[in-house]
Amino acid sequence: MTNNNLIYLVNAGNDPSMSAMSNDYSFPALGILALGTWLKDRLPDLEVLCRDGAVRPNESIRQEILRTKPMLVGVSSLCTSYQNSLDIAAAAKEAGSKVVFGNDQASQTSRLILENRSNVDYVIGAEYGELDLELLVRHLRGEKIDIRDIPTLTFRQDRAVAGFDFHNPAHKRRLSIKHPASRYRELWQFLELGVDEVDRTRALDMFPIVDRTLYPADHWQIYLKNYMQRFARLHRNEVTGVTTMNRARGCNRQGSAQCKHCDMLLDISMSSPEIFWKEVRKAHEQVNATSIYECCDSLSSFPGLIRQLAESRPSDLGFDPEFYVYCQAADLAEHPERVDMLRDIGVFRVNMGLESMSDVTLRDMKGEKDSVDKNYKALQLLKDRGIYVYASFVLGSERETQHTLFDETVPRVCELIRNDLICDAEAQPVLPLHGNYQGRVLLEHGLMTCEGQPADWPLNVDELSRRYIDSFSGVSHNDAVDAARMIRQCARERGINFGSGVSRTENYEDR
Repeated sequence: MTNNNLIYLVNAGNDPSMSAMSNDYSFPALGILALGTWLKDRLPDLEVLCRDGAVRPNESIRQEILRTKPMLVGVSSLCTSYQNSLDIAAAAKEAGSKVVFGNDQASQTSRLILENRSNVDYVIGAEYGELDLELLVRHLRGEKIDIRDIPTLTFRQDRAVAGFDFHNPAHKRRLSIKHPASRYRELWQFLELGVDEVDRTRALDMFPIVDRTLYPADHWQIYLKNYMQRFARLHRNEVTGVTTMNRARGCNRQGSAQCKHCDMLLDISMSSPEIFWKEVRKAHEQVNATSIYECCDSLSSFPGLIRQLAESRPSDLGFDPEFYVYCQAADLAEHPERVDMLRDIGVFRVNMGLESMSDVTLRDMKGEKDSVDKNYKALQLLKDRGIYVYASFVLGSERETQHTLFDETVPRVCELIRNDLICDAEAQPVLPLHGNYQGRVLLEHGLMTCEGQPADWPLNVDELSRRYIDSFSGVSHNDAVDAARMIRQCARERGINFGSGVSRTENYEDR
């Protein structure tokens, strides 16, 4: 008998075969905490357990599910954690629980998952799954909520897959918080936030401050330990805790400007500066966080918000938060004043997708707005102001050649490392996904399904990467891996972190 008052939410950690990213297990998976907080806020009588499979072994999660028998197990699943996600789903079904998957790639493949995986009952689409999860829980508890009215829920009905379809443009629009079909507009009105329309500059105010105590204390101890092992050298002040927050979502690279390898919705929404700083203060109170990862996809693209954050920074915080944020190189190169603005709010480190150090491949992946010169300019501006850079690179795009890869990108990245223009590096072969350009190319050519594996998602993601690069790039997948290994070796020699998160560990073992 399941406990109809218990919801178990878990972030599936990377599958054992996957290589690690530089930041792996240093910051908490925030999505699960945000969902749990929303449920506790909206359904106070509900018991919610949140776990991060990145820092807790799957077997421990499995045993806890079998022991507690929750009504619903929610799994945040990515292509790099799909095997672990399926293992968690199997444990949940053994316990008699219903199972719902979520996150970007689960949303994109929701129908394929339900067609091929009997242990998964539902999939909720990203980017704003809070309300949909609440409605699903209410439905399962017997409230008069028609499952067909849950905007981004994919489900089975009469043995057929029904509901949300990511690849239907009309359905995909429901993912936007501003679209009426998302049902957030009616919630916005209900909360009496002062306007009838969802205002993107304050849209995220409707989401409560994340309750970080929903994760056990040992999670936070592990995050801090992992973080300090990798990044202590970058800090002048003592780091007493680390956390993630997300009070701005989206990226300005929408439509034709979207990076080809990106599979995210890029729906722009923000919190007011008051709520932003309230979250910072609360994170410090809850888990003693001083190092904070604000995971907005492109904070540098929103100068008005940055300015407001600097102007409204409280004088009585009692500590100096150090922020790690995403930035666009072109934003900073074209608007150097934004670097100073970032420093003013406490940014000490940025993540920049430089992607390539060849103009040919860079502009193919990101558009004419970007260039190698702008990459260099942004890096120098940040270095001059004492802000560290974690740079990522994507190898093996359509326009990649032996020259662009081995004569331009690899030596230039190594130059950046040796000149201390980047403090950490990530380099990996391009990965086709159902929601990005490369994935659409494979789908068009009938190459997205791997022989002998279910059609929902190949468990060996290297195979998809290999298929794309070997078929459509001017280099081979082996070339892309070799290039990543060369950058890794340079990073090792310089004593900085290196990661490659979408390839198998065996690709980076010493030969």
